[in-house]
Amino acid sequence: MRSVRLRTPAKINLFFRVLGSRADGYHEIESLFQAIDLCDELVINETRGPSTLEVPGRPELEIQDNLVWRALRWIEKQIGSRLSVSMRLTKNIPVAAGLGGGSSDGAAALLGIRTLFDLELSDDDLFQGALRLGADAPFFLMGGAAIGEGIGEQLTPVELPTDYGIVLVNPGFPVSTRTIYSEFHKTLTGPSKQSKLRRILTKARDPRHLLHNDFQPIVERLHPTVKQIRLRLEHAGVPRALMTGSGPTVFGLYDSETDRLEKARTRLPDRWLSFVAKPLDKGIATD
Repeated sequence: MRSVRLRTPAKINLFFRVLGSRADGYHEIESLFQAIDLCDELVINETRGPSTLEVPGRPELEIQDNLVWRALRWIEKQIGSRLSVSMRLTKNIPVAAGLGGGSSDGAAALLGIRTLFDLELSDDDLFQGALRLGADAPFFLMGGAAIGEGIGEQLTPVELPTDYGIVLVNPGFPVSTRTIYSEFHKTLTGPSKQSKLRRILTKARDPRHLLHNDFQPIVERLHPTVKQIRLRLEHAGVPRALMTGSGPTVFGLYDSETDRLEKARTRLPDRWLSFVAKPLDKGIATD
C-alpha cells in the first residue's frame, strides 16, 4: 500500500491589521504571514475499509470536524467517490494558539491525498479546497513569507530576511478567534481603513521593524497572562514581543545565536509552553 508523509508548518503573523467588516460577516485584513519550522506531522496510508484518523495523545481531536477529515471529505466530493485512507496526525503545534496548526494540517491533507492517489486536481483546485477549510489555510500550500489581504486568502509572496531565530511562548490555554473578532468588531467605526502594509514594506523589510497586531490589546485585556508573557520576553532581552494572530501565543525575534534563544527560554515559568523556531522559505513539505 502507498503512503505519504508530510511536515505541516506553523506560521506567525509579523503584521496583522483589521481594515473593516464586510456584509457577509467576515473582516477585511492585511497581514504578513511567515511560515516557521515548528511542524506537525501527517502520515496518510492507502488502506482498505473505512477511513480513520488517529491523533496520538489527543483523542479529542479525532473528530469529524477536524480539518484533516474535512479535507478528505472535500476531495471525495470533488472526485465523486470514497477513498480509503488511514491518517495519523502527530501534533506539535498548540491548538487554537494563533499559529495556524489546524489550517496547516487540513491543507496538508489535501496535498497528501492528491499525491497519494495521483488525482487530477490542480493547484488552484487545492487552493479553493483549502479556502473552504479556513482563510489562512491556502497560505500553507505556499509557505515562505506572504502578504495576506481580503480575508487572508489574497496572497502575494514577498522576500524577507530569514537570518533570525524565534522564541514562541504559549500560556497553555486556547483562545477563540471568533470571540476576539467579536470583541474587536465593537471598536470598528466609520469606513474601512486604508491598507498600509505594502507601503511599510517599501521602507522597512527587517521583520523586527514590521511588528504590529491589532488584536493584542484586546487579548491582553481578556487574558492578562498574555501581557505577562510579553513583558517577560521583553525583560529577557527581546526588543519587542508580539502576539501572533488572535493569540494567545507570543513570539520574540532574535539574531540566529541559539544560545540566546535557549537563555530566553530558561527565564520563563515551566507552566508556559515555549519553543525555538526558525523562518521557512517554503510551506508544507512531503518526504
